[in-house]
Amino acid sequence: MDFTDIFKQSLYLCRFSPNAKYLATASQCYLVIREATSLQIVSMITWSEIVQNVMWSPDSELILIASYKTGKVTIYKLNDKKWSADIEEGTFGLKNVKWGSDGRTVLCFSDFQLRITIWSLITKEVCYIQYPKYYDKGYDFRKDGRYFVLAERRDGKDYLGVYDCDNSFKMMKHFQVDTFDLENLAWSPDGRYIAVWDNCIHYKVLIYTPDGRCLQSYSAYENGLGVKFVTWSPSSQFLAVGSYDQKIRFLNNYTWTLIIEFTHAIQLKNRDMKIWKEELDSVKESGRTVAHYVILEQSLLELQSLRPDPEKPNPKIGVGVCKFNATGSLIASRNDNMSDCLWIWDISLMNPIALIIQLSPIRHFYWNPMVPEQLVICCGNRNVYFWSGHKTGVEIVEVPAVNFKVNNIRWNPNGKSLVLMDKEIFTMLIINK
Repeated sequence: MDFTDIFKQSLYLCRFSPNAKYLATASQCYLVIREATSLQIVSMITWSEIVQNVMWSPDSELILIASYKTGKVTIYKLNDKKWSADIEEGTFGLKNVKWGSDGRTVLCFSDFQLRITIWSLITKEVCYIQYPKYYDKGYDFRKDGRYFVLAERRDGKDYLGVYDCDNSFKMMKHFQVDTFDLENLAWSPDGRYIAVWDNCIHYKVLIYTPDGRCLQSYSAYENGLGVKFVTWSPSSQFLAVGSYDQKIRFLNNYTWTLIIEFTHAIQLKNRDMKIWKEELDSVKESGRTVAHYVILEQSLLELQSLRPDPEKPNPKIGVGVCKFNATGSLIASRNDNMSDCLWIWDISLMNPIALIIQLSPIRHFYWNPMVPEQLVICCGNRNVYFWSGHKTGVEIVEVPAVNFKVNNIRWNPNGKSLVLMDKEIFTMLIINK
């Protein structure tokens, strides 16, 4: 593994292009595009505003930068430095911006959830969708890019609108959903189903077809906070539901019933999984500390679990995030009241196979998009942590830069490198040359 030099960035705006060839970074009013392997500069743009978002088009030919403060968006063409397009959303404000699935359409979400403005870069036409429920969630494109589903709130009720992306976002279906206060939705990777879930007060997960048929309404329990995180497996065979009761529940796509529960237990007895725990050693010569892992062998282990303050909103409890690997054979999860622990479960065995206990809370973890049994973790310190299968184990890699703290990470789509980000700087770690 090799590190590159240190470069500037702001707001963690480091974005690999989907084709893995380029890396775009923003720092204040500057956009820098580099080759992803050599980090040689391909293009440098000085903008009139502070860059607050950077997004590549799906085909990696265009790049978008946005300022939410001024409502301005500018699109550049990578291979034509003379071409650019400006979008102004000053009247209604700008809260979010997304590429359409064709890479030639831009969706601008206005302030106060009034509307979505859809700009075509080809025809120059503009169309609108009224009253989206959210600007930062509650929408999804089908994987083939043809349809767009949006949560809408009208007259105190939740609806889903399904729109044809190939036909100027013409509404194909509009139907009410049986939620009290829809929290979010997700289209299945195979495009056959739309999962919808209620807010945490009401435990309800609903499965709809794009034509509005409800296939299942699932609730695990009635009393207590409910759903916290939902994700599809890559094959669409399973829907994983993370809940505030510290369990992951799996629904199958044949009967839409519960097939297994994964419990983030505090006490572990007679375990079959491997447990790695991070520890620190002092180096006498330098006076500094070095992190390493030890394998816990005892048959009984009790994990530390924080007790949340019931007076504060969004309590730090329950399954805050769970992620399938590229093949769907493994899933990793973080239980928020044990935020220093990362659990890795084998779907075929339906059991945990690894537990990684960190010294600091886990900020982010991501599977390698190309290597199914490689996962990276960051905890806001000078190290980056790799798990490479329960047989290979875990590895700690220290960033050689002085006072560098890994606050966020991002994989290159080819799985050969990743960007490590501190607050205002970044470096790239090359995994495989």
